[in-house]
Amino acid sequence: MENKQNSHISLSRRKLLKCGLYGGLSAALSSNLWISGCGKSSRRKAPNVILISIDTTRNDHCSACGYQRDTTPNLRLLAKQGTSFTTAYSPSAATGPSHATMLTALYPMEHRVLKNGLKLSQEYKSIAKLLTEHNYQTAAVVSSFVLNSKFGYAQGFSSFDDNIEVSASSIQKKAWKGHKLESGFDQRADYTTPKVINWLKEQRNPTQPFFLFIHYWDPHWPYNPPEPFASQFAHRNSPHYLYRTIAQYDGEIAFTDYEISKLFTVLKRMKLEKDTLLVITSDHGEGLMQHNHLAHGIHLYEEAVRVPLLFRWPNHIPQGRTITAPVGLISLAPTILNLIGINLGDGPFQRYSLAAAIRGQTPLDPTQPVYLYRSHYEGTQVRQFWIEGEKFGVRIGKWKYIEGKEENTKELFDLTADPTERKNLYAAAPKRTAELASLLQDWKQACIKTDAPPGKIAEEDLAPLKALGYVQ
Repeated sequence: MENKQNSHISLSRRKLLKCGLYGGLSAALSSNLWISGCGKSSRRKAPNVILISIDTTRNDHCSACGYQRDTTPNLRLLAKQGTSFTTAYSPSAATGPSHATMLTALYPMEHRVLKNGLKLSQEYKSIAKLLTEHNYQTAAVVSSFVLNSKFGYAQGFSSFDDNIEVSASSIQKKAWKGHKLESGFDQRADYTTPKVINWLKEQRNPTQPFFLFIHYWDPHWPYNPPEPFASQFAHRNSPHYLYRTIAQYDGEIAFTDYEISKLFTVLKRMKLEKDTLLVITSDHGEGLMQHNHLAHGIHLYEEAVRVPLLFRWPNHIPQGRTITAPVGLISLAPTILNLIGINLGDGPFQRYSLAAAIRGQTPLDPTQPVYLYRSHYEGTQVRQFWIEGEKFGVRIGKWKYIEGKEENTKELFDLTADPTERKNLYAAAPKRTAELASLLQDWKQACIKTDAPPGKIAEEDLAPLKALGYVQ
């Protein structure tokens, strides 16, 4: 078995894996084209696309993904009507870097949004800009200042609603990451959904297909869902703080799921549901003290980066199907484009498409790597942890490897035998560690040498890159 695993990480395939080319070509060639040329429709009207990102949502706290509490009855129904990925990963445990990856099909190390508050360069083409070029009407409603247009996320959107009322905010801030707030910082889901419905009813052009990006901030901290969701789950009145906290977190997920159901009811009434590709995911998870950290951002463990991912498109995507092979959200935009028939040649949007696997044409390689990145920290104490520098991770097959140079940490986990990452096999399996460390180093170097434009890196972010040897 050891030799068989080794063969999957051979040097000949490593070049393909580190460049992200493995598996992308077959999806591009097998795409059932719905659109040909720029702005010219073929055969029939192109489908609408709705991409929903639910902030801070762990995969294993969604009943659509098997959680014992029924936190997501609506998502569970949608999953039965489409195809779900049970082992999907965000590229980072931070909102900005992960959403930049969703929109550009580039890793954080490539698009350079290495942490929240950095600006996504307009040199990187977003899926919204590309769909605009293909005659799509594009719109977005975001629910946090983290995704404000001043950080570059509005690229390609004809309508980008980032206006948040101060009275709607659960987090009261006057400034964030050195940026003065002229409005609120975040808004609850029941503020977001009416904005989306209003756009569908009042601003949508019925003669065009649309791409609609919706960002829900719940269940981000503070966990404060409205009733009846605040009282929905056990332990709310428990004297144990963690039990109460998790109950409130789950209530936030259930509240957002309810708001999504309201949106979906409107889609049905407007007779848009069958002509719409719906994609639902999250930008990252939440610690909930699984590794002695309540929030997110400092770790790359499963609870921080494993997220729900489902695709639904009636009569075009298999119903009730689950795919277990590990995948990353870097595949999100390429998959959407391939599914609706937009062929982009050799660009970054074609590197990681899951479209052929969703259609059942080509199974995914379970040993294709998924890469992870943790933002740079200058050095800070978080409970018993000293957090410094960057961290990187890779999941391949059942193995997951995490390393942090500044923190002097190397961790190897067998996720089949140890899904909660309690037993570090770094010292016990040096050969496996060396293979994954080498694969990770190849990927880091490939990201820096990418053909994508270099973008602008804040001066404070140049130092850690230089220290790692990526910037001279």
